[in-house]
Amino acid sequence: MILGAMGDAEGPGGSVHAGWARRKLAQVYPELADVPFEHAWQGRIAMTSDHVPKVVRFGPSALSIFGYSGRGIAPGTVFGTAAAVALLEGRETGLPVAAIDGYAERFIGLRGAYYEAGATLTHALKPGPMG
Repeated sequence: MILGAMGDAEGPGGSVHAGWARRKLAQVYPELADVPFEHAWQGRIAMTSDHVPKVVRFGPSALSIFGYSGRGIAPGTVFGTAAAVALLEGRETGLPVAAIDGYAERFIGLRGAYYEAGATLTHALKPGPMG
């Protein structure tokens, strides 16, 4: 079973995020409430200022795709499949958005801290997804 949430699992709010995930699991599957989590992983929410995912060329036959703004599961599958086809066939015409040669966001550290603080506060105040 994979249980999704958001937040820095290893940062200062890690215990808040873990507690929220535990409450979420208990609400959906009460019989699993005391089963320990075996693994946890995390990443950064790749938000772009315009909320449009980016496809960046970063070398010969290499693409980086990011910027799903917290909604990456379905779009990531579509973009990943399109990127694989583009790289295998040597053409970028099937990519969902045009590839670019470089991209940078401003204030990423400050923005990351803002989103992490928001996630920690949300998880601290909300009992789970249904409450």
